[in-house]
Amino acid sequence: MKKINKLTSAFFDSLAPPPELTISQWADEYRILTSEASSEPGPWRTDRFPFTKEIMDVLSPQSPVQEVGFMKACQVAATEIMLNIMGYYIQFSPQPMLYIQKTVDAVKRFEAQRFKKSLEKTPEIRERLPETKSRDDTNTKLLKNFPGGILILGGANSAASLRSMPICILLEDEIDSFESSIQDEGDPMKLAENRTSNYPRKKIFKGSTPLVKETSKIEPFFEIGDQRYYNVPCPFCGMLQILKWSNIKYVDDNPKSARLKCINESCGKLIEERFKTKMLDDGKWIPTHPGREIVTFHISSIYSPVGFVSWSMLVKEWLEWKRTRNTELLRVFINTRLGETYSEANKSIEVGMFSTRKEEYKTEVPEDVYAITAGVDVQEDRIECEIVGWGAYQESWSIDYQSFVGDVELDTPWKALDDFLLKGWLHTSGVKLLPVCTAIDSGHKAKVVYTFCKQREIRRIYPLKGRSGWGMGLLKRPRKRNEEKVYLFNAFVDELKSRVYSQLKIDTYGPGYCHFPNTPQYDEDYFRMLTAEKLVRRRVSGQYKLVWELPSGRRNEALDCRCYAMCALNIIKPNFELLKKRGKPLNLEVRKMLKKKKRIVSPGIQV
Repeated sequence: MKKINKLTSAFFDSLAPPPELTISQWADEYRILTSEASSEPGPWRTDRFPFTKEIMDVLSPQSPVQEVGFMKACQVAATEIMLNIMGYYIQFSPQPMLYIQKTVDAVKRFEAQRFKKSLEKTPEIRERLPETKSRDDTNTKLLKNFPGGILILGGANSAASLRSMPICILLEDEIDSFESSIQDEGDPMKLAENRTSNYPRKKIFKGSTPLVKETSKIEPFFEIGDQRYYNVPCPFCGMLQILKWSNIKYVDDNPKSARLKCINESCGKLIEERFKTKMLDDGKWIPTHPGREIVTFHISSIYSPVGFVSWSMLVKEWLEWKRTRNTELLRVFINTRLGETYSEANKSIEVGMFSTRKEEYKTEVPEDVYAITAGVDVQEDRIECEIVGWGAYQESWSIDYQSFVGDVELDTPWKALDDFLLKGWLHTSGVKLLPVCTAIDSGHKAKVVYTFCKQREIRRIYPLKGRSGWGMGLLKRPRKRNEEKVYLFNAFVDELKSRVYSQLKIDTYGPGYCHFPNTPQYDEDYFRMLTAEKLVRRRVSGQYKLVWELPSGRRNEALDCRCYAMCALNIIKPNFELLKKRGKPLNLEVRKMLKKKKRIVSPGIQV
């Protein structure tokens, strides 16, 4: 009876007009952060993240703004903003709401890790949300009924969760990771936004850490809005300014020396981070294009409050990129720390640049190589394979490249490949190395590839399935065996080719540099195949996409093999620092693996 009375009370509360509270005021009065979901549990405090106040308040019912965009870095409370929006509308202005993440699996994790452990711990929300019952389809993990409204949690990869019933409040999270089209039904964002057309007081919030410039969804949305930046005053001269990475200064590559230089030429003082709390408190959002109907915000991790991402931490990450020249670290820094897109443009290479790159190795495998992997590409009438040696920070040495001609439905080319993988390559230490992992493309003759890999799994020979798409990393590990009883890895070829091309452009020895031997296999035909594809921007289903294109008449097997060899490296993830300290390379020792019964698929190996 007590529960019924609570629900009845909540229902009648939903019929009353909303209070004058804004979303930020609601959060300060009611929201509770839990230790499971926050590093600072307890009552929510907007003054801890002062720049979130205006973002929340323009999404309050009192505001006439209907569309809001938030282009942001990590650690700036974006998820908490969305949870506060949900909590406010559940308690004080019940409406049909839809929250979307990139996949159904991702939104399930959000429900379990963030929503359930946060909003349901706030008493005023908990009493309005009936307990989830597996047999009660009116209230499930992805469907939250409450008096006067409903909250649907959906995945941008599921058309079913993006259409049907009308929606008043639409929250789209990490839109740069959304696919451009799903299940032949078009853009998932458009599908969801069409559901708000019946509501004159709708609210649409799009938030995302930006990814690739050429395909970003949040950047063009930010640019059609009024483009608000958070301006903070210098503690010495009072001049309002945007915190930019170019104004973070440090001395002698020492992260602890990080300071912010005031942009006022007559001041120019170096500001210590201890002043940041006061600067944020006194800051304000200033639009670049005032008066535009869509309101958009941008913020970087430089604004992250004291106790979260520090300026010294940012400098440390920047110096790591400078030390390793790992373009992936640069991209992550630009995306997640600066909240800016990373351009993949100009990813084409001229063959002529390799004419002077070939070297004379003292042995088949140079001294600085601590592991070798194999990448295998399967065509209708041949199998191609490259052996690649790896050192610290992904400096690489091409070791051998062979083509095995023959019908791949027959045993002959596969026997030749197997013999090749077992022959060994002489390292400077005097040891013959075998590939510690081999990755084979299963795009052609998948069952034949599965059979070959299944019989040699103990040697870490795995099949790959190539997939397109950006922002998903290089590789996805299988959770279990497929129907053919093998572990099938997903290789994200767009990212892999981008990584390879970035490394090929490095022109000084060291991190990421690609070495090539002065041997017959590495001739002009090889380099033509290695650099055959070009990255171009194409309009597909009304959306711009970056795609790798192979010109007519060109072959690209060398590029594919190189990508698969890189996949093999990422499967095992050897600890190069430890290997260098021990002074000996990693080798494939099948007998020891059988004796110790090591796991076949693991998140990486240490030696």
